[in-house]
Amino acid sequence: MLDAFLHALSAVFVLACVAGLGYYSASKGWYDEKGKKLVSKIVGLTIPFFLFSSITSKFTHEELIDLIRIAGLPFVAFAIYIIVSKLFCRAGLVRPEWHGTFVAQFAGSSLLFVGIPVTLAMFGDRGIPYLLVYFLANVLFIWTVGLYEIQLDGVRKNGGTPPKFLSLGNLRMVFTPPLIGFLIGLACVVVGLSIPKPVALATKLIGQLASPLALIFIGITIYQIGFKRFAHLPRETWLILLGCNVLKPLIMYLISLPFEMDPLMRQVLVISSVMPVSPMTGVLAKLHDGPAEFASATVGATVAALAVTLPVIMLVVSLIG
Repeated sequence: MLDAFLHALSAVFVLACVAGLGYYSASKGWYDEKGKKLVSKIVGLTIPFFLFSSITSKFTHEELIDLIRIAGLPFVAFAIYIIVSKLFCRAGLVRPEWHGTFVAQFAGSSLLFVGIPVTLAMFGDRGIPYLLVYFLANVLFIWTVGLYEIQLDGVRKNGGTPPKFLSLGNLRMVFTPPLIGFLIGLACVVVGLSIPKPVALATKLIGQLASPLALIFIGITIYQIGFKRFAHLPRETWLILLGCNVLKPLIMYLISLPFEMDPLMRQVLVISSVMPVSPMTGVLAKLHDGPAEFASATVGATVAALAVTLPVIMLVVSLIG
C-alpha cells in the first residue's frame, strides 16, 4: 500500500513539474492563441514518430499476437460507454440538441496529448503498448460513431438530411497521422522488418518531444481555462466528468476481470479510460454546427479537473491487481 502510494505520488510530481512549466510560462503572458496553437501543432507533428518508435522498439511478433488477444476489450468498453451515455439522454438529463455531442464526449478520450505523458509517468515505456490497444478503439470511435453523433446535432439544429453513418469522407478522416504512424509500425513488426539504426534513433528522438510538450500544452490550457469556470458548468458537463473519473474506469475494470492478463495491462486500460474528453470533439462540433461552446467548455473542464482528480485516480489504479 505504501509503495503504491509513493509510486503514484512520484508520478504525479513528475507530471505536475512539467505541466507547471506550461502553467507558469502562460501566467507570464508568453502565449497568445497563435502560440498555443504552435505548441499543439508541434505535439501533433511528433506523436506519429512516437507511436512508430514505440511499436517497433517495444513489440516483438510474439508480444503483438498476445496483445491481439485482448484487442477487442476496449471496443466492448466503448459499446458500454455509448449505452450509458444514451441512457443519460433517455432519462432527460441531457438537452435534446446536445445528445450527439454528449455521447461523443462521454466516450472519446484525449489519449495522445494526455494519455501518453500520464502513462509514461505512471508505468514507463512498458505501459505504452497497452495504451496503443485502447488508442485504436478510441480513434475509430471518434471518426465513426462520434462524428456521426455530432453531425446529428447539427441536423437537429438546422434541419436537413441526416448524415450517413459511414462514408468515404469519414473513412479518410480515420487515417490521421498518429494512426498512420501506429499502423506503419505495426506492419513493420508483423512482417519482421528490421528498422535501420539511424531511422530508429531519429524517430525515437523526435518522439521523445511529444510527452513533455504535451504536458506543457496541458499546463497552458489549465491556466487559460482557470478553475472559476467550474462554478458555471452545465449539468451535462458534470455528467461527463462523472463518466471520466468514475463510470468509465469502473466499466473498464469490471469487463477486464474475467480475462487473465498482466496486472500492468489492466492498470493501463483503466487509466486510459480516465483521460479527459478528446479536443477533436470540440473542433467537430464547431465544424458541423453543433453545440460548440458546450463542447469546448467540456474539453477544458475535463483537462482542468485532472489537476484535482489525477492524484487520487493514479493511487487507486496503482492498487489494481
